[in-house]
Amino acid sequence: MLFIAPTTRPTTPGRHASLQHGMGLIGFLAASLPVLSLGIGGVELAHWMQIRQSLSLLLMDAARAGATHRAEPRILAAAFEGGLHFLYPAKGEPQRILQERRGALSLPWHITILSPVPATFTDHADPDLPEKRAYRGQALIRNDRQDAQHSARLAQGWPLGRGAASGFTIYEANTLKLRLHWPHRPITPGGSALIRSLAPLARDPLNRHWMQAGYLPFLRQVSVAMQSPPALWPDLPDGRVTHASIARPAPPATSPEAPDTIDNPSAPPMDKMGASSETDNDAATKTQEPPASDGVDGTPDDGSADPGSPEAEGCSPS
Repeated sequence: MLFIAPTTRPTTPGRHASLQHGMGLIGFLAASLPVLSLGIGGVELAHWMQIRQSLSLLLMDAARAGATHRAEPRILAAAFEGGLHFLYPAKGEPQRILQERRGALSLPWHITILSPVPATFTDHADPDLPEKRAYRGQALIRNDRQDAQHSARLAQGWPLGRGAASGFTIYEANTLKLRLHWPHRPITPGGSALIRSLAPLARDPLNRHWMQAGYLPFLRQVSVAMQSPPALWPDLPDGRVTHASIARPAPPATSPEAPDTIDNPSAPPMDKMGASSETDNDAATKTQEPPASDGVDGTPDDGSADPGSPEAEGCSPS
């Protein structure tokens, strides 16, 4: 039996190395791109969480200032913008940020006063309240003896003590509830382009306008017990601070149904106590007792973004 050895092709030195030239680089890029993307996304998410928490604190400080100054919109705006240096500590940075947003969006931010609303003064204003008024005929709501006022309204036949025009009790009329819309520009490359592509999904007109400009809308909400008589003020002419309005008439006096809701494009429906019913906000207080003596009826609500915006928690897309 003859054994024939297999023939092999002669190879030149370095031939196999040349066939795999660059494969290592291609493999590295294929593995590193997802890792780098996750890292950049983590940096952006951490920045969102920091902005979200800072905005809650700034809005709470503005609400406290408003609670001691009759919920005047001018005071709210000044207190909020005055606290932006904590968010942007560099010298002149807050002014630059506001100017940039005015140029790109016309409205740098927006606060909606959810309570008290103008209809609240129709129900609960006290014309005989001996307090100084900013203008002749300014409506004021008595801030003291709220338990006695509530009992008097129950005796008058008001269902659950709620007014016919607003559906608010005297306790809710003496609670300052604010909702903040803040436009945030992403810090990572491509973030603004992604937000623009998601703009058609936003149902709120203000959020859609901001997203079309590449800004991510943040939504925060707080509630603070009034420490001064609530007063009826006009909205700020530039639109930074405005009041919500009542969407529909209150139920009849004999009906035990829920009260009115707030008709605000960026505001969710109100629950039976006139408090926000957003799923990720703090649960609304279901009591008729007066607010706590420390003046704050809760910590900043965990507000969420508009359902059509890419936020689920006021700052992170989901």
